[in-house]
Amino acid sequence: MGLYERLLRVEEPKIPVHAFMAAMGELKRGRVTAPVLAAVFELDAGAQVEAATLFARFNNGSPLTSVELHEVLLLAETGLAYGTVQSLKTRLGV
Repeated sequence: MGLYERLLRVEEPKIPVHAFMAAMGELKRGRVTAPVLAAVFELDAGAQVEAATLFARFNNGSPLTSVELHEVLLLAETGLAYGTVQSLKTRLGV
C-alpha cells in the first residue's frame, strides 16, 4: 500500500488529503510524531519512507510550501491533475 496510491484513492484504505495535510502540519509543529501518524493512517514500512521523504521535501526550506503541497494533493485526489503516481511524484519533486 503506497502512500501516493492511497492519496490518489487507487488503493485502500484511502487517505483523505485534508486529514493528511493537517497531520503533516502537526508533525511540522512537533505536536505529533511520525510513528503516531504511521499508526493513524496505517502506513506500512514503504509508505512510512514515502511520507518521511515528502515531509522532508516541504519542511526543509524547499520552495514547495504547505499550501502548494495541499493544492497539488487535492488536484490529484479529485483527478483534476496528477492522476498517476509518477506524475504526482514528479510534480512534488520526490
